[in-house]
Amino acid sequence: MEYVVVGLRGATAHCRAVDDPSRAFRTGADVLAEQLGIDLSDLLGRHYTCVETPGEYGVFRGRFELV
Repeated sequence: MEYVVVGLRGATAHCRAVDDPSRAFRTGADVLAEQLGIDLSDLLGRHYTCVETPGEYGVFRGRFELV
């Protein structure tokens, strides 16, 4: 799934799916930047992919890569 970081609010990154803007989620901005291997200041507007695995308590995301 491809996502784009559409906003940063405090310590939270707001992300939306590129092909379905109704699919959105929030995560820790510092954690996402670390997973992508970039500086926090470069996060806004970045496109990335990740693997999503449904679980009992939500969706687990892993294998983050810049697009």
